[in-house]
Amino acid sequence: MRAALRSLIALSLLGGAALYLCPEGGGKRIMKLLVTAVLVAAVLEPLRTLDYDRLSVEEARLSSSEIEILYDSEQKVNRLKGQLLRQNCERYVTTQAQALGLNVKDIEITLSGDREESLRPESVTIKASGGAEEMERLCRLMRDELGIPVERQVWITDES
Repeated sequence: MRAALRSLIALSLLGGAALYLCPEGGGKRIMKLLVTAVLVAAVLEPLRTLDYDRLSVEEARLSSSEIEILYDSEQKVNRLKGQLLRQNCERYVTTQAQALGLNVKDIEITLSGDREESLRPESVTIKASGGAEEMERLCRLMRDELGIPVERQVWITDES
């Protein structure tokens, strides 16, 4: 590619010099036509020697890179959706706990599922303080609203 560009520049300079030195008239018009034809031939010459095998290899490499980029972006989107779902569930549980009068110090919800369509809350670990009746109500709320069974809810209470 660089060699073709160098030859094009050299031919342009040579053609320009020839046109500069050529006297006005019919000869100069013919010279313009010749210089134009030579420059067009110089531009088109690299296309004549295209390496189609190399072009096929490059096309396959680009296609492979495209698939890899699409897969990577899909994985990142799925991770972000999972984080968003986890944060929304944690915020929901915290809000409901505060409405019941519980003091939530820490909450961690784990998700299950392999794709964004099937992600769902699987278990929860809550560090909270408050009344036993309120904790039981929040426990049932998480079971009914989020689908987290009671046996996958871990409660850490402050006894102090």
